[in-house]
Amino acid sequence: MLKLMLKYKWYLCAIIGLMIAEPTINSALNFWLQRLFNSATVGADAVFIFRLLTGGFLLWMTKRLVTHTMLILRDRYICNMKSDVKHQMFVKLLSVNTANLSASGSSGEFISMFTNDILLLEQRFFNQIMGLISGIFSIVILGWSFVALNAKLAAAIILFGFSTMLIPIFFSRLLNSKNLEYTRKIGKFTQRLKEYLVAYPTIKNYSVENSVGDIFARLNNETEDAKFDADCAITLANSIGQLSAWFMQFIGVGLGIMLVIRGEILIGTVIAAQSFASDLALPIQNIIININSIRSVKNIIQKLENLVSEYSSAQQPVKGQEQPPAAQHGNEIAFRNLHLTVGDVTIIDDFTFTFESGKKYLIVGQNGAGKSSIFKTLKKWHRSCSGDVTIGGKNVLDFTNEELSRTVSYLNEHVTILSGSVRDNILLFRSCDAAELDQAVADSHIELDLSKELNDEGQNISSGEQRRIEIARALLKSAPILIFDEVVSTLDIETAYDVEKSALGLEDKTVIFISHNFSGKLIECYDEILVMNAGRLEAAGTYRELLESSPYFRRICEIKFGYTEK
Repeated sequence: MLKLMLKYKWYLCAIIGLMIAEPTINSALNFWLQRLFNSATVGADAVFIFRLLTGGFLLWMTKRLVTHTMLILRDRYICNMKSDVKHQMFVKLLSVNTANLSASGSSGEFISMFTNDILLLEQRFFNQIMGLISGIFSIVILGWSFVALNAKLAAAIILFGFSTMLIPIFFSRLLNSKNLEYTRKIGKFTQRLKEYLVAYPTIKNYSVENSVGDIFARLNNETEDAKFDADCAITLANSIGQLSAWFMQFIGVGLGIMLVIRGEILIGTVIAAQSFASDLALPIQNIIININSIRSVKNIIQKLENLVSEYSSAQQPVKGQEQPPAAQHGNEIAFRNLHLTVGDVTIIDDFTFTFESGKKYLIVGQNGAGKSSIFKTLKKWHRSCSGDVTIGGKNVLDFTNEELSRTVSYLNEHVTILSGSVRDNILLFRSCDAAELDQAVADSHIELDLSKELNDEGQNISSGEQRRIEIARALLKSAPILIFDEVVSTLDIETAYDVEKSALGLEDKTVIFISHNFSGKLIECYDEILVMNAGRLEAAGTYRELLESSPYFRRICEIKFGYTEK
């Protein structure tokens, strides 16, 4: 955080300059009060008092101007730092491996991090740090001026004032735990709210609004109760600090009156001392509040720093290290003894196979047979797998995300549509010429107007149209390896056939088609068909070979075509 604060050093220097000017002017005003009341006590002439009043008014106006300017600069400074924090966190988030992000288990926690946690950081850290710096300058300047006014009064009040600053130590653990619990609750609340909004049609379809409403009410109450507990803890700490700061002023007035009675000072000095005590009480009181707030978000700051780094990629090649050898086998994909477990469930059991460059493959099998999981390991979507996965002889773990994306394009059953036009969704922040775009649109059979605006998650177009957009994305900057994972499941029969035929017609591309909805007319166009069953490779071969050798494949064909060819 210190490095971030020093990034905008000119703002910080200007703010510190104004922070020094403000208590300096306060000190001048307090000395002005002493002189004004002492002059009135000894009977000074009216002209002299008028001059004092005029000078005091100018000092007060100057103070207002300094305070206003400081607050504006401080707000701009905090906005810059908050913007940088969010940007840095998002950049870190984009560097996380897909497998590691999935392993975090809660996108709601990340959403809460960018909303609630950043808001708490602004309110209870950045604002309070500025207040703490200002308070320290105020205490130093006002304290020195107070000593110059009257050493006895100053020593007693300042000594008691500093003792009150020990209060935050006693509340540190309580404040940290209450604020961390609040961020956990709001993270869970945000995740559930996101889930319910996405699942709204399902909720309505099964008429479970009341049950969902009850769960929402419980989570909402738990979240607000956690916030109330956190606020109560910091309010208690602040109230005790404020009481101590007020008592400091009481000591100043009482001791000053005693010195007046003894004839050591005039009443004007008491008034000035009370003003000094008041001016000192405010920064001391604020410092207590500042420290309480800063310490209360200590765990939140730690969470922000660790949340993404916990899942960050440790597999990116480091500059200066020896890089893996260049690919020796084109774009050949080799799996060797691949084993994947999720929890206690075995998803892939000792899968070994080599996909040769430029060939076309069909993967069939029941749901849960491990078909998709095999190729998710190729894209590093899983962490808990063993065995070797290589492309062109190079381990996929040695590929950067950019290299892997240029090599393998994986289209799965889930389509992500962003707010924007159809064209924007196809380009997906990439650049290309008009001919490339037109070709990708034609090959994916998109009939939508490319300028059509799509709303949240593409709800204003059909699932089939969403699928065609995803296919066009992959074809636009076509990688040498294309994996189609159930991409035609939501398309009509004719369009599904056209898409599958187009995929098989892509020359010099390794095409892997995972599908329950494969076309019987095109099945013999595949160089090889893999039959998966319960996480294991049961059989592999051409269509004719499998009809002869695999009873399970014949059963699939009987269900698919209604007969078995001889």
